[in-house]
Amino acid sequence: MPAITRASRTGPVEVREVTTRSERRAFLRLPWGIYRGDPNWVPPLLSGVARTLDPRRNPFYEHAESRLYLAWRGRRPVGRVAATVDRLYNEYHNDTMGFWGFFECENDPEAAKALLDGATDDLRSRGMTQMMGPMNPSINNECGLLVEGFRMPPVFLMPYNPPYYPDLILQAGLQQAKDLLAYLLLPEHILGGDNTLLERIARLSGLIHRRHPGLRIRTLDTVSYEADVLAIGTLFNTVRKGNWGFVPVTEAELRDMAREMKAILDPQMVFIAELDGRPVGCLLALPDINPILRKCNGRLLPFGWLRMLLGRRSLRQVRVFGSAALEEYRHIGIVPLLFGEVIRIAQQRGYASAELSWVAEGNLPPILTIENVLKPELYKRYRVYSRSL
Repeated sequence: MPAITRASRTGPVEVREVTTRSERRAFLRLPWGIYRGDPNWVPPLLSGVARTLDPRRNPFYEHAESRLYLAWRGRRPVGRVAATVDRLYNEYHNDTMGFWGFFECENDPEAAKALLDGATDDLRSRGMTQMMGPMNPSINNECGLLVEGFRMPPVFLMPYNPPYYPDLILQAGLQQAKDLLAYLLLPEHILGGDNTLLERIARLSGLIHRRHPGLRIRTLDTVSYEADVLAIGTLFNTVRKGNWGFVPVTEAELRDMAREMKAILDPQMVFIAELDGRPVGCLLALPDINPILRKCNGRLLPFGWLRMLLGRRSLRQVRVFGSAALEEYRHIGIVPLLFGEVIRIAQQRGYASAELSWVAEGNLPPILTIENVLKPELYKRYRVYSRSL
């Protein structure tokens, strides 16, 4: 794609595709300049972002292609964006949707517009007729732009951005497509009042087990770790296939996730519901390791691994990625039962709070379950933006 240049009082903005190793390093390192001095920002692991964007190592690129762009003012990079075509998404939805993501930019409307116009031109040249994002690089990874809830830092694998980003996106001509909601569950939500949440869930659990004696909830089996992860992935693919923006996670991607998450997850915080031995529901919660990642400052060497090992004991928050129950068994109360288990075990293991994220606005069944059963605080809102090409 040709470079895009727009005049400016401080010099022209030029958007160029990343083609060299030094440009790729500049793309990866750019956030450190954007977030300098921001106490809520959590530096990502550079090796992790590099791996996510590497077609040779990330199985996502077996069905997708991303191109990376930097915005330059002279010799200084001031912004970045990725333009992605996911063939699996378009085959599943019979669509011609392109995605933009990995967006970072100084408070520079001209540079932001040049970047998003560049992504538009790129995706249009590949036959796309719509663009949606941010997706980093897909809806099965980090997605959305933080628009409400800047008072607290992000949890693991949730995005964070400066408060001026939404204005940059709107000024560049994109429109709101969908909001994603994040809830915070604190001890007072669990223990407050005379009729505590745990007591209500205990009564519900007893009723469900009396009606369905073959129902069993177990935690992740480390001996058959990969098989359990594949079973969980299959459940999520089955249950979420009608959700907004859904694209199935391939078996290769699931196996890759299993390897990546093995050092991070707490097996006692991953739950599988089985009815007469058949997996019918699941809930996945991961420790929020962001307090450790902040200290690593993007690198695991030389002392990052040590911080990870020693810091695990101090973690006090989990992120509940989601729950699932096969449609034909939803009515028996599997999801509330799973939430009851995660709350009970989390308390035993010293976790004091949980983020439940994310839920797409308008997806009423999980929203009603979360708000009516758990009654947490809706404390963050993320937004996905789109435009026609």
